Amino acid sequence: MNISIGILAYNEADFIPKMLDSLFQQSLFTQPNPDLDIKIYVIPNACTDQTASIAATTLENLVKPDIHTHVKWSIYEIERPGKSNAWNEFVHRFSNPNADYLFLMDADITILNPQTLTSMLQLLETSSETWIAMDKPIKDVSLKTNKNPLEFLSEKVSSLSGNKASEGKPSWLCGQLYLGRANIMRRIWLPKTLPTQDSFLYSMIVTNGFKEAENPERVIQAPSASHIFEAYTSISSLLRHQKWLMIGQIVGELVSESFLNQKDQEDIGTMIKNHNEKDPLWLDEMVQKMIANKSWWLIPNFILTRRFKSLANKSFFKAILFLPLACVAFGVDLWVAFQANSALHKGEALGHWKKSQ
Repeated sequence: MNISIGILAYNEADFIPKMLDSLFQQSLFTQPNPDLDIKIYVIPNACTDQTASIAATTLENLVKPDIHTHVKWSIYEIERPGKSNAWNEFVHRFSNPNADYLFLMDADITILNPQTLTSMLQLLETSSETWIAMDKPIKDVSLKTNKNPLEFLSEKVSSLSGNKASEGKPSWLCGQLYLGRANIMRRIWLPKTLPTQDSFLYSMIVTNGFKEAENPERVIQAPSASHIFEAYTSISSLLRHQKWLMIGQIVGELVSESFLNQKDQEDIGTMIKNHNEKDPLWLDEMVQKMIANKSWWLIPNFILTRRFKSLANKSFFKAILFLPLACVAFGVDLWVAFQANSALHKGEALGHWKKSQ
């Protein structure tokens, strides 16, 4: 079995050693399997720090020739910034053309459960209907015993996000870490200036390139699989991040809407590839034209109602207890929504995002 692991990085010199160390604590590496052929690809995009050299040094120390006979690695630096472009490069250019599965992961996470990658792999091996295996993303603050007020608030608000999944069940696609079937992933191309990938990738997967009705069973959360990511705990960084996520989700939905209207034409993946080659900024123009033909308010209702809908999944006592927090979170979401809506109308949403992660 051939596996390619793509680690997409933008200025992660301070974080990538810890990430790679957690990768090599995975059972895929600690319990070598002669039937596996693993290649790690670190892809720094437009980095201005020492991400590439530090990753190379770390991998040289981690890969033991007598133990990791089935493991190889490479560093591929690319000049163009953006996670979407780096995704295309890994999936279509760098990854092993004989790979059966492709792991995609960010360089600033820590893989938590040592069985995470194995569990994700086993899910796809045993479930032919599943195309993407997810793990459970966990905020680092949730593991702290002594939290400051902002960390405590960040953890509690997460419980009102409305996008929770459980093991073995359909899941939203979180771009921090996932595993896909190589033949499926290679049907997909991302617009180079797409701010975030999650919404568009999810739509492409569950609709088979917008050719079919949504099938959520194609994206499943694997058991005993999890990673840690750093939570935003300062108010300014949290609001900025939420605005960026909201813009990315709206753009992803606008792009999906456009391609749904073209689903009877040529293959969507091929169409995007051709557009990227002709004009890397084609998405900017398309989205702005779509926005100009829509009403002033672009934010879907579910983004603003998700906090209250999440209360329905809690007991009556907890729902009452969390209601004030849901109201505060709604107020913040509404403020961020106005900011995101304004940015979209001003054309600030796409190619100007240097770090699309």
